[in-house]
Amino acid sequence: MIQSIDSIQSTVDELQIDPDVIQKQVDQVLNDSIYWFPIRHHSLTAARYLEKLILTRKPKLILIEGPYESNPLIPYIVDRDSKPPIAIYSSYRDDYNQFGLAGIQTVSPDIPARFSCWFPFLSYSPEYVALKTAHKIKADSVFIDLPHYALIKKYSPNTDEQIETEEPEPDYKPVQQSNDEGLIISSHFYQKFTQLAGFKSWDETWDSLFEVYQSKRNSEDFRRDMAFFCACVRATTDMKRIIADGILEREAFMLKTIEQEIQKRALSNNDVIVVCGGFHIFADRHNIVDIPQFPEGTVYTTVVPYSFFRISELSGYSAGNRAPQYYQLLWEQDQGTKPNEAGIQYIINVFSHGRKQGESLSSADAISVTQTSQFLANLRGRNVPVLDDLHDALMTCCCKGNPLEQGIHLQKAIALVDIGNKIGRVTSKLTKLPVLSNFYDLLEELELQDIHHKDARMNLDLDKRKDKDTKRSIFLHRLRFLQVPIGEIIDANRTGILTGTLFKEKWRLKWSPKIEEALIEINLYGDSIETAALHKFKEELSKDSSLAQATCQKLIQAIDMDFPDIVMQVEEICGVAIDTDSHFASLSHALTSLLVLNQYALFRKLPHERLESLILRCFDRACFAIPNTANVSEESQKEVIFALLGLAEALQLSGRGNVPELDRNLFLQHLRQAALISVSPFMCGAFWGMLTELRELPIEELTSLISAYAKEQPDKMVQAGDFLDGLMSVCRTSIMVGAPHLIDAIDALLTTAEWDAFLIMLPKMRSAFERLHQKQRDTIAEIVAKKFGLIDSKPLTSLVASLGTEAMIARIDGQLAEIMKKWSFDE
Repeated sequence: MIQSIDSIQSTVDELQIDPDVIQKQVDQVLNDSIYWFPIRHHSLTAARYLEKLILTRKPKLILIEGPYESNPLIPYIVDRDSKPPIAIYSSYRDDYNQFGLAGIQTVSPDIPARFSCWFPFLSYSPEYVALKTAHKIKADSVFIDLPHYALIKKYSPNTDEQIETEEPEPDYKPVQQSNDEGLIISSHFYQKFTQLAGFKSWDETWDSLFEVYQSKRNSEDFRRDMAFFCACVRATTDMKRIIADGILEREAFMLKTIEQEIQKRALSNNDVIVVCGGFHIFADRHNIVDIPQFPEGTVYTTVVPYSFFRISELSGYSAGNRAPQYYQLLWEQDQGTKPNEAGIQYIINVFSHGRKQGESLSSADAISVTQTSQFLANLRGRNVPVLDDLHDALMTCCCKGNPLEQGIHLQKAIALVDIGNKIGRVTSKLTKLPVLSNFYDLLEELELQDIHHKDARMNLDLDKRKDKDTKRSIFLHRLRFLQVPIGEIIDANRTGILTGTLFKEKWRLKWSPKIEEALIEINLYGDSIETAALHKFKEELSKDSSLAQATCQKLIQAIDMDFPDIVMQVEEICGVAIDTDSHFASLSHALTSLLVLNQYALFRKLPHERLESLILRCFDRACFAIPNTANVSEESQKEVIFALLGLAEALQLSGRGNVPELDRNLFLQHLRQAALISVSPFMCGAFWGMLTELRELPIEELTSLISAYAKEQPDKMVQAGDFLDGLMSVCRTSIMVGAPHLIDAIDALLTTAEWDAFLIMLPKMRSAFERLHQKQRDTIAEIVAKKFGLIDSKPLTSLVASLGTEAMIARIDGQLAEIMKKWSFDE
């Protein structure tokens, strides 16, 4: 700690900060008739001193930096049945487009802009401790911070009018109530101080200066030390950043609210404590900034369960806590007054999880970590280890190699113990969010409540031709689209176009605490599952609009979620995507989706004339795109083959059921064109194989293409294996029918091939035959046996070799490996 104090003094000197001016500012605030208490969000040390202070002073009013619009929720926050982590959730919808962001932030001018804000509480958050202690002594407590939606800026296309900051403005999206941490980190004082003190992060800086327990420090010492630090920070923070973050407006509102709340109760200033971030205790009392008016629109606030993970920095929470469970452990050890005991327990917990991860951790390792962490703390000027010391000691003593490789399991264990998995609870006295109520009502209505009440895993076999199963399917698809983790679809037959299996689905459902978290997140989209899914779907509709595959998949989603009114709009977008997309695989996948939708339309007796037009256009466009795949890279070949098979399947369905008549000749014409221009043996084999499978090319002509490789030079001859592999990736039935011709062609090729060429072709030929089913391979083996007079021998598919033969095979494998090193297979 002495080292840190010296660094503060050195920083003041180096930045030429006048310590007398800073001290005067500090004295002026601390000697004010209103008692100002500076805090850091989620600081257990600040919470401990604050609780003692409130119990000692017994104020009549405690004013807390927190969302003003949430004051009616305080009784539910302090209710005995509410258990942190919990959070205030506040949302705002600009129904009248006052900020001009409809169609800018949202995808359409008819969709209003939406904003949300979270204000989390841990059991050791100073704000929560202040609320609970105020309730205990029967003092009033009031949130005094400006609502988040009052700081929304009106859209202006003229960027010159925007205030420039050192960092770009964030996108409009859910945010936290405040980000004072960012202001502190950006200050010149903090940056120079950490450089001199050798701290690696703001968390380490805070823990070293304030979080480490000091038996001789009391509430006043803590208050004065933090005030001095924050005064230095504020004095060296760029005013442009302060203005851009809306700090002045927030502070003006807080000062006005403090005055109003005191006057409302006719209290003396001495009966009041103000609890706020240390940056704000130096708010300009003569601030003449206009306080923004609260905009009209829909505002909703509530208290919801939260989790350690969501409050951690890992989840992206900007004013978060890097290790909620670790600091909870400290809090439980007499509110952080026994850090050594907490540190030992922390090491034990890491070791327990590490062993489960497969780490070999001994008692001697635990002793070594404990001693090393204390040594590191002393070396860094701390009297007890902080989390950084514990982390470094664990990796130093227990990681036997590269931390990113050998230390990966240990790091996972550390993360688990740091963050934890605790989820809070909110009293049942508080009405749930409308979307949550709708969710639970639907669970009851659809008889799915067992997954919640019994916390049981449920397997559902749905037949969407039944009314109840249709409703269940729609509900589950909407939740899936909204990313509510209630379960997964494990089987949905999209290929049974002419059979009843098209309407069958299998779901595996399981309750998770994350379900409510996800539902809270989607509250901004609507008050029910249906409206939330519909509004989110409209937003998603604008994405990937140029890709036929993605757009047609959205059409299936619209049907699955039962949004018939939007289907026509999606069909129009699909038409544009089909006409502009030139990617063969995308068009083929889109065609499959359209065929599925066509069958749905037939079953539900929906108009399908537009779908038929889309199917014909998509099929034609896919055919025109086939030549573009003639020489695709090896990485893309699998996708192209899958798409070719899909197009061929569609052609087989042509004219059957309600599938329109597809242009077979167009498909064959472009297949042949692709085969003729392809210089890729694999793709060439696939195209000729597809033509053979469709009875357009006689098997004799196909096998003559294989035989032709026997007359080529070795560098061309070895490509026969790739040709055969591509052929068998699409052609099965014709091969089995013409198997004797195929075997004759391969025999001629192998007879001609030199030993080295044979060894190079062998892997691809093996890959080709492995594409066949076992019975097909048995049939091929039987034909080979007949050809060479081995029909009475044992089945060739079960080869039993002597030790000498096995040794020879091993030598051949070795020779093959050496030869292949000299060959390049890049085309």
